[in-house]
Amino acid sequence: MTVDMHEYERMRAKLFGGFEQNLFAKLLKDRDTICGPVQGTPQEFSQILYQLTKGELNKPNDTVAYEVIGKGNKDILKFCDGSLFRIVKAMGGLTGSLIVITPYAPSREDLIDSRELPLARLVSGRLRIEDIYAPVANEYRREERSLAAEKAAEERRVSRASTLEAVLGTIEKARSGQTIMVRGRQNIDALVNLGFVPGLVDNPDNWIDAEDFPGMRYRHARTGIEMLLTAREKFQPIEELNRLEFFFLISRSDDDPAAFGRMVRKFRGAKKDGTPYSLNEFHDDLSVLVKYPEELKGRTEEDLGLVANEVGQVIDRRQVLDKGILPYEAVFHRDTRSIIDHIVQNRTTAGEIRKALDYFEYTGMLDPEYKADLQKQIKAATAPKADPDGLGDVLHDKRIKQIVMEVLQKIPRTHLTASSVTLALTPYVSELGFGKLVKIRDRMLQLKDLVHQHKKYAGHPASPPAALS
Repeated sequence: MTVDMHEYERMRAKLFGGFEQNLFAKLLKDRDTICGPVQGTPQEFSQILYQLTKGELNKPNDTVAYEVIGKGNKDILKFCDGSLFRIVKAMGGLTGSLIVITPYAPSREDLIDSRELPLARLVSGRLRIEDIYAPVANEYRREERSLAAEKAAEERRVSRASTLEAVLGTIEKARSGQTIMVRGRQNIDALVNLGFVPGLVDNPDNWIDAEDFPGMRYRHARTGIEMLLTAREKFQPIEELNRLEFFFLISRSDDDPAAFGRMVRKFRGAKKDGTPYSLNEFHDDLSVLVKYPEELKGRTEEDLGLVANEVGQVIDRRQVLDKGILPYEAVFHRDTRSIIDHIVQNRTTAGEIRKALDYFEYTGMLDPEYKADLQKQIKAATAPKADPDGLGDVLHDKRIKQIVMEVLQKIPRTHLTASSVTLALTPYVSELGFGKLVKIRDRMLQLKDLVHQHKKYAGHPASPPAALS
């Protein structure tokens, strides 16, 4: 049985004010740290017992059981991990009665003489605290009913906001630069059926870790207004396809023609090799953005082990970098001028700024409204000069090629494996981003396979491999 410590702390504060820690809380998670007697009030013990059993004292559970040892008249709490605690009710002087628990090591005779009883017998018969346990249990049940009602209301609100009509209304009202949310893959498919054409947007906003992002282009038949919806990263632990939340940046031809033109020039209806971009590929690309790290499913155990180490390094590196990307104090106090001066002085890249802002929003330091306003001001202050020749893209591609060459020089061709490439690319994670690193690794391995096939069939020009034909 999983113990919700947030629920415990909330109810602790509600029942007792939360000024002192309930020493019995160690029974929930840290039983190994209890080395001697621990005591508390019957109310505190009642809270812990409710947490352990969810209020079901008459039914067996997978966490704790009550055993009576006839010899010595001992009452024992037996946990699933094998730990045993003797429980005694004692007088506490001015404080009234106390409950005392002590780690217990049974003898062979105890094991033979013990019998299991419902926990209700401990509360009402042995400890005689049923009149104390009842108010605690009732308070938990009132809180659970309240939370259930709030959850049901939220579900109704989500259902109303998830209809296709609501999605179309949101898209119609959105202006250029606004980010909207479309919930449920069924709504994505419905939009495609209505004429929203799926495609790829080439490195939107010049993100350093972005190559092709999925998007949708649409022309309104009656008004002629064109719209481009560019997908945005939003990592969430959601599995159900009908509840996935897809975020899109809106670009409209009527309210910001220049910005719309720039985005449209980056939109492609097919992949770079000219092959059609299928609806299934569109689904997969969207899912990678919202269900990370779902893209790791299907990889070998060796790959997953390496990736786990790599992600750990990324997290550690992220914590170091975040301290320098945005000044924490300025973010906390909403000192916009100091934030922008810091970014301009340190020449922070757009990709790092975006990730840092997402992190601060996730942790609650930034609310969505201020974050959106801050992003606009940062973008205006750090807007790059016009690049008609596409020099920025050329430099970006040059850096990628340079990294690939550095990695290939470190690894002998005979040892060019998924594991070796991943380890060699690890130092570049903070610069490339995890998604770009995975793509580069896969392409290097594909190149190795193509070269191997070319050598294999070099002496048989009449039968080239399909990949090279």
